[in-house]
Amino acid sequence: MSDINYSVNINVSKDILSHSASASGITAAMNVAGLKSDTYVLSATPTSISTASLTSVGLAFMRNLATATATTCSIGVVSGASMIPFASLRAGEAAVLRLSSGATYQASGDSNCRLLVNIIEG
Repeated sequence: MSDINYSVNINVSKDILSHSASASGITAAMNVAGLKSDTYVLSATPTSISTASLTSVGLAFMRNLATATATTCSIGVVSGASMIPFASLRAGEAAVLRLSSGATYQASGDSNCRLLVNIIEG
């Protein structure tokens, strides 16, 4: 039996556009049983997303906890002295992704944007 099971669904309906996509029954294995959960209060200055206490990084679930629709947060990797964003979440949006070992992750956002980050050991 798999250690992790999850599904992702999207339904789009706008004017004449109608589309849906899904991936269900996705499974993954964990090397060790561990979870790190933090809520970060963000600003324009990037904040490090710590993976230091994890033996190995794996799947991450991230959600922008803001309720104001204009509030966005960005997630990225560090390159040199800069954060290179690879994802942006609007208020209420969530993302599931697999993190890479050895990478340094950061997040930034609009004033008082809160980002929930759950990292499951891989």
